[in-house]
Amino acid sequence: LALVGKADLSYRLGTGSLIAEPERRIESGSPIAMASREQGSDTLAALQTQLIQRPRMAGLAATNCGQPQAEGWLLTGLAGSGFESILLAANPNPVEVQIALTFHLETTTTSHLITLAPFAQQQLSLASFVEAEPQFAIHFQSSGQKVSVAVQNRSSAGLSATGVELVGPTAQAAKSLVIPGFEILADGLAEPSLRIFNPGVEPTTALVTFVGSGTNSDVVQVAVPAGGFELVKPKLADGNYLVLIEAEAEVMATLYNPYVGENFDFGWLSPATAMTGKTAMAIPGYSAKLAIANPTEQVVNVILTLDAGAQALSIPARSQLVVNVSGKALVMESAVEYRASLILTDPKGYSVISPSQNANLGSDIKVAVR
Repeated sequence: LALVGKADLSYRLGTGSLIAEPERRIESGSPIAMASREQGSDTLAALQTQLIQRPRMAGLAATNCGQPQAEGWLLTGLAGSGFESILLAANPNPVEVQIALTFHLETTTTSHLITLAPFAQQQLSLASFVEAEPQFAIHFQSSGQKVSVAVQNRSSAGLSATGVELVGPTAQAAKSLVIPGFEILADGLAEPSLRIFNPGVEPTTALVTFVGSGTNSDVVQVAVPAGGFELVKPKLADGNYLVLIEAEAEVMATLYNPYVGENFDFGWLSPATAMTGKTAMAIPGYSAKLAIANPTEQVVNVILTLDAGAQALSIPARSQLVVNVSGKALVMESAVEYRASLILTDPKGYSVISPSQNANLGSDIKVAVR
């Protein structure tokens, strides 16, 4: 996080050995490297959290520590009155790297190039690049080496802070997207919104289904212009929802969800990556729930292992199961595809994290802590 003190690092180790012991509290981005014969999150899974209580910045910010990447998209920026977005970029490599940024606005496209020295980091305010437009997407492309990139958002109303979040790259564009773990949490005081971006050169149509758990579902069809955005503001009863997006062409999406506790906060829910086999996540010291989603037409069985033991879960077709989780870590295992997200709540904040499977071509796994 930028300029707000230290963040807490939580991680789970599988079979192997850490190359260096990371600090549990960090002030800036740093790598975690592990030597192992295995790959994936079951070998090394990490996330960072920070509960911030400052006059102009407050809330719970949390993100999965994923591997650096050479190219990707950021879809969670906020602009305009009361919003601020900062781009965080880190170069974990021993050589200089350039990052080409392309800002896709509703009315225009602009570019910017940044250069990072070896192991350097940079913070870039996005205000001058996005012209206060409420919706925008950022494409980043490195000159070769993989980099760690994220967007920090904060919001305020007058002199009161109303939320903060840290979000990494979104899922790649696809014709089918799945967002688990959506819950109405603002008591009618603020509205969630689904941002859909079409990176293609032709307009497309998207069908959005909000599948309710124990409550009514809703279906919305929207047109998304070429290179443009569509904003969906669902009118839903309190409850949990699985969000399914099916489009004629490949699109990206992210869901802004406000939260009301002792103060305001918000979270960005990103499309979850399809997982098979074992997926592990660290659990930080907040109230936590796990949403396991099954967007297929068949029942999916998942074994969930916590510190207290293992349990078998059965998720019906096109639905999700939300369970309370505790301890220091969890492991999910299934022979078929499933999606998941970890939902963190505190009286003073809210955040949602999607797991990732870290893997590379070598024998070591390295993830970047932003």
